[in-house]
Amino acid sequence: MTEARLPDHSTLPTLPTLPTLDEEAQPLLQLYDGDAAKIMGAIERQLAILAGRAQTLLSLAGLTITVTGFSGANIARSGRLPASLLVAGLVIVLLAASLAMAGILRVRWTTSMKPAPLDVAVRTALALRNVETRAFSRALALLVVGLALYVSSVALLLLGNLPR
Repeated sequence: MTEARLPDHSTLPTLPTLPTLDEEAQPLLQLYDGDAAKIMGAIERQLAILAGRAQTLLSLAGLTITVTGFSGANIARSGRLPASLLVAGLVIVLLAASLAMAGILRVRWTTSMKPAPLDVAVRTALALRNVETRAFSRALALLVVGLALYVSSVALLLLGNLPR
């Protein structure tokens, strides 16, 4: 009989760690040779990408709410479990949309930052980007859970209408 052995974890890939603000700011300062407009422009483009993704998330949330207007009553009539899944899914989708609006789409201009040395301004802008990135990740996770619950309620409606 052979003995069970645990895998050698030294060969498993490790997840990369996120750089600190200083580790990210210094290469930006060097890459753009301290050109404030280029550095802040790069960060503002990243913020614009987050805003675009948040808009997509809001579109999916809006579609979910709109479709509920057409099919929600039928799903609710199909039973307590489908109705509960529908309501839970909608609530979570609305939470995702709220987080996207408050955490990402809330207007915060990088030009409103207090005057500071360039390295401090870059770290501040990167910190803002990181906060919005975390908000997007959370909103996306909530949206996926909410949609999964919503789709489960639709699946139960469809399965309940199969011919016997």
